[in-house]
Amino acid sequence: GETVAHAAAAAGRLPEGFSLWGLADRRGETVAHVAALAGRLPEGFSRWGLADRRGETVAHVAARTGRLPESFAQWELATEGGWTVAHEAARRGCLPRGFTLWELADGKGRTVAHEATASGSLPRGFTLWELADDKGRTVAHEAARRGCLPRGFTLWELADDMGRTVAHEAAASGSLPKRFSRWELADKNGRTVIHAAAKRGHFPEGFSRWELADRNGWTVAHAAACGGHLPKGFARWEMAAESGWTVAHSAAARSRLPEGFSRWELADRKGWTVAHAAARHGNLPKGFSRWELADEEGRTAAHEAVWGDPLPEGFALWELADRNGWSVAHEAARWGNLPKGFDRWEIADKRGWTAAHEAAERDHLPEGFTLWALADYTGRTVGECSWRFGQTAGGGGRRRNDD
Repeated sequence: GETVAHAAAAAGRLPEGFSLWGLADRRGETVAHVAALAGRLPEGFSRWGLADRRGETVAHVAARTGRLPESFAQWELATEGGWTVAHEAARRGCLPRGFTLWELADGKGRTVAHEATASGSLPRGFTLWELADDKGRTVAHEAARRGCLPRGFTLWELADDMGRTVAHEAAASGSLPKRFSRWELADKNGRTVIHAAAKRGHFPEGFSRWELADRNGWTVAHAAACGGHLPKGFARWEMAAESGWTVAHSAAARSRLPEGFSRWELADRKGWTVAHAAARHGNLPKGFSRWELADEEGRTAAHEAVWGDPLPEGFALWELADRNGWSVAHEAARWGNLPKGFDRWEIADKRGWTAAHEAAERDHLPEGFTLWALADYTGRTVGECSWRFGQTAGGGGRRRNDD
């Protein structure tokens, strides 16, 4: 539906005195929109309110490209969602000096001031920090998250609908002032400013209240462990949240445990140990040997370790199984992490499903495999699970769909 005028506008070849700016294509985009995007609008253009089907005006397009004239004043022109020309200009950091309509808000309550903060274009001396969107997040929250609050800022307790304060945001971004002292400010879940700071390693000097916890029992030590910021010599690994998840679990999941750590058996309420957490993320140390540690379902650390990477050379405990008989061999077969020369294909779960069945179904059987007749308790054979069976043994294996 694009007209000749649209093409001419994009190329800057509209004739002098052209006036059909409202000609629109099937999307409602006018010739003026195209000219604005290309920076080809003539001096004195005034039809800024021409809008496409989404309500985006020519002025929005010009603001997006930083080409609004100095005399422009129609900042309140808005899309159907309430997004004004001022929002667009603020996002691009091209609001004029002396702009004052900071409280203009879109359909979600997000103001022009929020956008200007996000683009780093708030003017010096700005004071309307309490302007908030529909979720209670203020301009101060936005500035704190980006680390651009002014010196002397004091409204740290300003909170959004979840109780998260400006101080929480500043702590998370590492922009709290050195003399900040209101560490006890908490959101509705009881998580304090020191929780947010701990994850970034920003502790007040001499801090020792590692047990300070939110309503779920998540302590400052948990937060610090997640970020790898526990101090040397920390020993309170058993400190646990309500779920039983310990500080050691948090550290293990992120490869933050100290050399020589030995309390692998620490478990949460479901029996998931520190070893499980470390194994799941590939963070077990060389020489680890406590593969049999199991959760309440019988799933071992070895099951978790083989989920992502091959087990160490010489591993032999392939028959370790959970309550359903699902062994480490099954898990390794599923992910293609069985070692070369593996020969324990007959290991079966409670259904009679063998490691060979699992490897066959995942196309992880080695070249030269011959035990196609191994069957589970329903009589289903390994050959029936493998698309390769028909090619290698002349059988009627599962047909592979390559199309």
